[in-house]
Amino acid sequence: MVKALNLKNFGVVEERLPKKLYELLLEECISGEENNPELITGLTNRKDMAKHRHLVVNKENLWEYINQLLINYNKVFPGVENIKVLTRSLPFSLGMPWINYQRKGEYLPQHIHDGIYSYSMWIKIPSPCLFQFTYTNIIGDIITHPLNITKEDEGKIVFFPSKLPHTVFPFNDSEETRISISGNVLFDSNF
Repeated sequence: MVKALNLKNFGVVEERLPKKLYELLLEECISGEENNPELITGLTNRKDMAKHRHLVVNKENLWEYINQLLINYNKVFPGVENIKVLTRSLPFSLGMPWINYQRKGEYLPQHIHDGIYSYSMWIKIPSPCLFQFTYTNIIGDIITHPLNITKEDEGKIVFFPSKLPHTVFPFNDSEETRISISGNVLFDSNF
């Protein structure tokens, strides 16, 4: 008899934001492009990259929601938080979330995030676009998992391990701005 051994791995969870939280985030995103502080990254000065602003007003509302999502993630995929690189367990902390403003032709190349967990949520999707995860399988093949994002995905969030590479591809069929929010969950070393 052949016995199958599925090797443990971590995945991605996807769900819809509560309507009230989505509305608060949308409101801040619309005013935030002019009012919120700019987030400076290694990609900031590139002409073809999406621009970033800090999420300020609704950071605490978002953290309450992310904290519950973190608990749910660990029920489905237990173990990511048990990475043994520290001498003791530390509580989680929400890194400063940021708003992504992506215009026609702009993109975010394949990248990873700081922290243990990360998330991306879609706030305004003027035209279909592609968000893609990339990882190596057990035999070394590079696998891509595309998420085809449409207007119906406004208000959805994906929550995933921070070191999972992902790419945000450009769109070319709309003059409107694509808006998303991203952030990280880290260990709180000030504890």
